[in-house]
Amino acid sequence: MGNGIVVLVVVGLALMGTVTYLSWLSAKRRREALQAVAAQRGWRYAARDDAWVDAFDGEPFGTGHSRRATNVLRGEYDGRGFVAFDYVYSTTESSTDAQGRTTSREQSHPFTVIAVDTGFVLPSLHVTPETFFARTVGRLVIRDIQFESEEFNRAFTLQCPDRKFAFDVLHPRMMEFLLAHRDAAFRFDRGHVLAVREGRASVAQIDDSLALVDAVLDRIPEFVWRDARGA
Repeated sequence: MGNGIVVLVVVGLALMGTVTYLSWLSAKRRREALQAVAAQRGWRYAARDDAWVDAFDGEPFGTGHSRRATNVLRGEYDGRGFVAFDYVYSTTESSTDAQGRTTSREQSHPFTVIAVDTGFVLPSLHVTPETFFARTVGRLVIRDIQFESEEFNRAFTLQCPDRKFAFDVLHPRMMEFLLAHRDAAFRFDRGHVLAVREGRASVAQIDDSLALVDAVLDRIPEFVWRDARGA
């Protein structure tokens, strides 16, 4: 019996070591892919730049501890400046067993943030795919804005303190575009439009988010930009 336990412990440690190595290898390959695409496209890559940790508001920023911004890409996409980075924060989870002993465990929460510079400070606006939870919270707490298109109302939740700005940006052509991209999630944060993904995005997923935000910005009417310039 004793030998069996020893064997199980050895096997368990070996599996843990394998998982750790594969995780390290995956992170290394992704980092190299980001560095390669930065070199190919004339972007800048930084292994870490915590100046971006407090650059934006809302989730996932300002939560937990040990916040950091890594694998930072900066450059231009379709003539617009952008930054993309891994944002990670940690939380401490505690549990108490039957004997009253408390143990703590650190939990890491990774996200990928893509922020495209608009050149102007615009009102806050959040657009997220609709879910039952989001709709319930929207009704009870944020009272999200409703549009004439019931299909759009069912597909997305909107938060915006400036009702006119929301209707100016989310005109019929914009709604038509978003209904063709029902997983679209973005928000206006000061001078940027952000797309935030849970986990660590691949180069292809970063490209997808950049293309989405770029397409949204291309569809904002010119008079909105004129109003922003005059503000």
